[in-house]
Amino acid sequence: MTEFENTLSKITNLSESTKGTYISMYKRLMKLTENTPILNMSEQSIINAINIESIPPNSQNSLFTIALVIRRNNNASYEKLVKFRDNTLIKKIHERKLEKNLVLKDELPSKKVLDTYLKKLYLEKDYVGYIINFLLLNYGVRNKDLNCIITADKEVTFLANKKSKLNYLYVTKKYVLYIRRDYKTYDTYGEKKHKIERRPFVESCLNLLDHNYDVPLLKLSSGEAISEESVNKIVQRKTYNELGEGKYFKINIMDAKKDRNIKRIRDLSASRGTSLETVFREYDIDNDN
Repeated sequence: MTEFENTLSKITNLSESTKGTYISMYKRLMKLTENTPILNMSEQSIINAINIESIPPNSQNSLFTIALVIRRNNNASYEKLVKFRDNTLIKKIHERKLEKNLVLKDELPSKKVLDTYLKKLYLEKDYVGYIINFLLLNYGVRNKDLNCIITADKEVTFLANKKSKLNYLYVTKKYVLYIRRDYKTYDTYGEKKHKIERRPFVESCLNLLDHNYDVPLLKLSSGEAISEESVNKIVQRKTYNELGEGKYFKINIMDAKKDRNIKRIRDLSASRGTSLETVFREYDIDNDN
């Protein structure tokens, strides 16, 4: 059994997707160390192997995470690795992010452009695209939050969270109740509900539901509900110029800051399920003001 297989056997709460990421990163790490096991190396040797200019800081951070996981779970020292990551690597990641944000500030469209695109989607009867963009622009949600079931079954509004860990768009003739029970920070913020009365949104949901009992908002051409891995691609393709949800959220924050609308920022923070500290650290591309 390799050091990596031995380490994985000791960790019982890893998801399959996380395991897959760890395996991929470990293989890359072994190329950098010329297949020398992490437990056979000094901490400085590990730092020297990973801290290469051609490797982006975020990728370096992922490699350090694998090294730390292995050493922590095998009673090997790791304090020097943590110190380098916290004092040097995180600073590099922050500086790189600031550089990217300066570029984004000049390249991203205004929220007005996105609002115009939203209206265009509705006029073109692209109801899936309209719903996706409406929720991104009004609530700052993530991709996963958009993996919804559209239904007229009122029972979903009463279901206990444990019985139905799904996201719903409960449709009536007058409003839609957007219910989220499956999103990134659910364990911290719990179930979220938003009552939406905008007529184009209600009509878009009704058109997609038609006479069905329920339908998935996002689905394959075959009509089947899409897998979680496909959600990101589907959502990105439906956004303006394929910007994706992360850039949409940055535009939202930039627009609110321009109007000095702190309430809007707080509302977006709450609806997304993200702390204000994270919002300003990760999504404020206009942080020189």
